[in-house]
Amino acid sequence: MTVRRYFRVIAFRSKEVMLKLTALIACIPVVLGMSAADAAILGPYASSCHKGSNKPAILVHIEGLKNRDGLLRVQAYDAVEKSYFEKGQYVQRVEIEPPATGSVDICLPVAKSGAYTVLARHDINKNGHIDHDDGGGFSGNPSMSLMDVALKHKPSLKATTISVGNSISDVTIIMKYVQGLSFKPIAASDEESDNNEVKR
Repeated sequence: MTVRRYFRVIAFRSKEVMLKLTALIACIPVVLGMSAADAAILGPYASSCHKGSNKPAILVHIEGLKNRDGLLRVQAYDAVEKSYFEKGQYVQRVEIEPPATGSVDICLPVAKSGAYTVLARHDINKNGHIDHDDGGGFSGNPSMSLMDVALKHKPSLKATTISVGNSISDVTIIMKYVQGLSFKPIAASDEESDNNEVKR
């Protein structure tokens, strides 16, 4: 075998090995019983939101993050007037560091079907306190003014309640941040915010 032919054989076999390895990696989620979408679900309870689950869970899709710094805290509450969004009254909570890229989908399993509300908070500096740069959002994406935020007013129960059955319920939360004299999604004009948000 000539030197040239030898290197051609090595190159061909290397390519063949790489193709097999790529196919193997792509099959890992399938082998584990997960779809590609399942594999992207974040948090310690991710398996509770895998396709085919027949237990109540909330799959929260977070959109509009200002950046990927800090921590994301997502909490579910019973949709009860006296306890929704009250400190320490959540029925499920997940805290994660946002992924550097890609979608942010977080699973919150709940004990039973019923009515719930969901709160998401972006703690950019990880200090555990609500700061000017931090973001927040609620199920239903209700409109909130800067005054509401400053006075810690809750959005209405009606505007934030979601129904969860004995399966996975999807909810999208669009994060809002203080921008000038407004509390709104990043890079959204006032007109877009008015059109996309549900009024309280």
